[in-house]
Amino acid sequence: MKKQFQIKEPCQQLWEDLHKVNNGKYCDVCNKKVWDLDKLSESEIHEITESNDSICGKKSLIKPAFSRFLLVLTLTSVTSVHAQNENKSLIENIHRNEIEIKGKLVSKEKRKLVSGEISLVTLEKLYSAKADEKGNFTLKFPEKILSEYNIIRIDYTVLEANNKEFTDYKSSIFRTTELLGKENFEIEERYVTIGAVVITNPKPPDFYYFDGKKIGKRKFEKLKKEFPDYKYLAFYDEVTVQKLTKKSFVDNLYLLYSK
Repeated sequence: MKKQFQIKEPCQQLWEDLHKVNNGKYCDVCNKKVWDLDKLSESEIHEITESNDSICGKKSLIKPAFSRFLLVLTLTSVTSVHAQNENKSLIENIHRNEIEIKGKLVSKEKRKLVSGEISLVTLEKLYSAKADEKGNFTLKFPEKILSEYNIIRIDYTVLEANNKEFTDYKSSIFRTTELLGKENFEIEERYVTIGAVVITNPKPPDFYYFDGKKIGKRKFEKLKKEFPDYKYLAFYDEVTVQKLTKKSFVDNLYLLYSK
């Protein structure tokens, strides 16, 4: 995926809360226009950045394999007191060696879940749980792997209105208290990234990891081919990639797990 620009520090303002202006929206907090980069060509973006000292932009990232689904990302974290009270026992588990989250995969579009798997992603290991036919799951993982921002990935297959199966995945970022207090995990949830736009030149590199160890692309592809049963994940949205790698200059992230 060729990247001419990045949004390195996403803003916590919500795109839907901004009011519409030509080619974007306006942020009253910053008193600044936020350009809708999804509707501009690379040449138009280059022209705008050349004629302005700094700009804010909004970007949606479309996964190459599923062009009609948006991967939109925000780091806004809202913890529900009501949810925390109802899940007090879950939050108290943070003081124990193992944490258990009992939750449910839900479809806002009321599509029937055929299969689903939720995972807490780290570079070293993947902690996963399969959902039953109603979307219920129990995810277990050690307390020590929790961090300020936790990456959750949901792989799912749903039955659409035409009775055809559709397979996709979604990545989300949660603070620890939010994650432990959450019950319903929406599979079609949309995310948006807005913030200061930075032109990248040269293009950031892709990173490849095998069981938490950074390796070269050639070795990664060789292992992936030789061991087709190994769990393979790819991440394209820059905020998730940066949170996992703790690097700011990186493009795509590819992970391979032997267990």
